[in-house]
Amino acid sequence: MGMRRWVLLALTVGMWLGLFVERGTAEGIEVLSQTTESHFPDDLTFTLQVRTDADYIMDAAIYYRVGWADAEQVGKPQPFAPSSDVTITYVWDTSKETVPPFVEVTYHWQVMDSAGNVFDLPVAQTVYEDDTHDWRSLGNEHVIVYWYDRADDFGEMIFQAAVEGYQHVAEITDIIPERPARVVIYNDQDDFCTFYAPRSCERWIGGQTFPGLTVQWGTNSDWLAYDIIPHELAHVFYNEVFQDTWVSVPTWFNEGIAVYNERTDHRAEMEMVKEAAANGELIPLRHMATQASGLAHDGIHLWYAEAYSLVAFIADVYGEDTLGEVILTLADNHPMEETLQMVLGSDLIAFEMEWREWLGYPVDFIPTPIRQPPMTVVPLILPTMPRGQPAVTLTPTLTLTRSSAPSATPILSPSATATPSVPASEGGSGGICPLSAVAVLAAAAWFLMLNNRSTPDC
Repeated sequence: MGMRRWVLLALTVGMWLGLFVERGTAEGIEVLSQTTESHFPDDLTFTLQVRTDADYIMDAAIYYRVGWADAEQVGKPQPFAPSSDVTITYVWDTSKETVPPFVEVTYHWQVMDSAGNVFDLPVAQTVYEDDTHDWRSLGNEHVIVYWYDRADDFGEMIFQAAVEGYQHVAEITDIIPERPARVVIYNDQDDFCTFYAPRSCERWIGGQTFPGLTVQWGTNSDWLAYDIIPHELAHVFYNEVFQDTWVSVPTWFNEGIAVYNERTDHRAEMEMVKEAAANGELIPLRHMATQASGLAHDGIHLWYAEAYSLVAFIADVYGEDTLGEVILTLADNHPMEETLQMVLGSDLIAFEMEWREWLGYPVDFIPTPIRQPPMTVVPLILPTMPRGQPAVTLTPTLTLTRSSAPSATPILSPSATATPSVPASEGGSGGICPLSAVAVLAAAAWFLMLNNRSTPDC
């Protein structure tokens, strides 16, 4: 449940306790101006000037969402003197968070006047801009690309790559997100690392994908256009498709559909898979369900090649429309084996045998996976905190408080802004998008593989 919903729930409970705060109408308040100003990478400043028909504005709060994330954050503005005409400022300190440049921020203000009326102001949007370079951009209603210090034809090339990558995944799933996906390209890793939280940008990171946006670095236009951009845009797109999915999406499938979206020739991957099949060295599907961690260098290449070939098998034999049905059935919270049975009429063993036959190396049987009995869960009793001190606060709580007299400082809880959170599958490193171990290792493996396959001059 989002923060906004928690506030509404609290107000509803307050009504039954006789403490309900009546909400005002637009007739009682006037927005004179509403602006934002980016100071990349340090902060994003929100400013509201508002006038009320009541004696004074006594309190305010701001709610905002970052990118395509569902989590709604709440911010406490700087102190202001209660007045009928006030300017309210909130500074979102991004200096210690990983907040990507050009990410879209959706927000709205909530204010309370001296009569106890609470006003929810209209939702607005802004972009957290990086002003440290002379950025250029190209875009349409579906994708926007950003680059700097490169010729126009570079921007046109990466824009075309983004458009084609976006169109491919949209055609497979017959889904078009309401907001444009964004692609940001830095020229080197030093520039790229500026948006990371201090000391969190590892040297092996070649890019990172967030809800609604991917940020990469490199100067090899072919490598970016044919491999990186379509691959990462697929992750942006499919992360949105799977955002409400609580069943596990196998890592091989998640990475396989991204590799499948690349605009490059995958004959090398298919030759690698067929050679492994001929030598009896294919990684069994039951072992493909996890990420490529712990594998040797050649094993990482084979893992990604197999992930691609499994997805390519579905698309080639059953068609891309059927591949889209597999994706959407998974998104409807059907586990992978159940999804394959519903869409393809095959369980995991039959699916693997059909895939091996498609490769040209059929087998008579696949060993049945050993299913471990469920483990007994023993509750762990955590030490309790002293009375009155909660051990952890999961969700920030904000209260707009009625007061009978003006106060120089608005009354607002909590005193700190919570750190946005996103599903671990979306990647990240601190700030708005913490990286899970799976995402870190898979991203590292894929980046190393691509570097080896087609080394950029970056």
